[in-house]
Amino acid sequence: MSKNKLTIDEQIEHMKNKGIMFNIVDEKSAKEFLTYNNYYFKIKSYAKNYEKHLCGKNKGKYINLEFAYLQDLSTIDMYLRKFIIRMSLDIEHYLKVQLLRDFMNNSEENGYNIVNDFLSEYEYVKGNIIKKGENSACTDLVNKYTGKFAIWNIVEVLSFGDFIKLYEIYYKKYPSKYSMANFLWSVKFLRNAAAHNNCLLNSLRKPYNIEFSINKEVNTFVSKIPGITKVIRVKKLKNPVVHDFIVSLYVLNKIVTSNKIKYHTMKDLKGLIDGRFVEHKEYYKYNNCITSYYKFVKIIVDFFYESCI
Repeated sequence: MSKNKLTIDEQIEHMKNKGIMFNIVDEKSAKEFLTYNNYYFKIKSYAKNYEKHLCGKNKGKYINLEFAYLQDLSTIDMYLRKFIIRMSLDIEHYLKVQLLRDFMNNSEENGYNIVNDFLSEYEYVKGNIIKKGENSACTDLVNKYTGKFAIWNIVEVLSFGDFIKLYEIYYKKYPSKYSMANFLWSVKFLRNAAAHNNCLLNSLRKPYNIEFSINKEVNTFVSKIPGITKVIRVKKLKNPVVHDFIVSLYVLNKIVTSNKIKYHTMKDLKGLIDGRFVEHKEYYKYNNCITSYYKFVKIIVDFFYESCI
């Protein structure tokens, strides 16, 4: 059923009717925020992390939910998305470095055969490349090498998703214990979500999907981190956003060969975890769902950070 368009004033009134309060951020400030900084549909989505009264006169209304909490979660989510994009770019770069390094040391591969295998398996990629030849930063490369791509230049024109397919084909043909192929769709999913400004922290209480398999290697890795019980580990990794974030951190720490980059990346993440993410920690003291996820992720981030020192 379609819903009526609401003015900003009507959006605020609707939130009040749902039990959302304006004691910390007043209605005037909330109206300004919804007008110039964010929009209702996105802000309201974070309310899914809060429970509602199940009976009584307040049935259907949120329990202990301030507009300020939603506003703060949206800001934390923004910082998280920015970090994910930065991390993903580093991962992509070092995956290419790894692939080309392994290729250069592989006397069985000339660089053209693997590309032919790739384009035969995924013929649609040719169309993706041609489109980039029409108007993109890769136009010159596409026009120069179309029909004669080798592995060392095709990686410059592929989308991350298409690059992952090339990466998978290469390491299927030439297996390596250092291949990251089993982790990359988690990295891709999280990167795409962040790049499209999708909300990530609105699905902590109700994950959008629980029908997926936890990565076995990452699960084993987390099981060895002190301070995380088996029950907590399994429960938290069943959330796809949290799972894919931990997988991405794992891949970052495996694939990046520069200790300096690894250290500064984890230092900045730890700064967010210990700083901005808990700037208003009093907002969440009664929300065990949010605080438990925070504690779980913090233990893992601290572990990665300490391994980089």
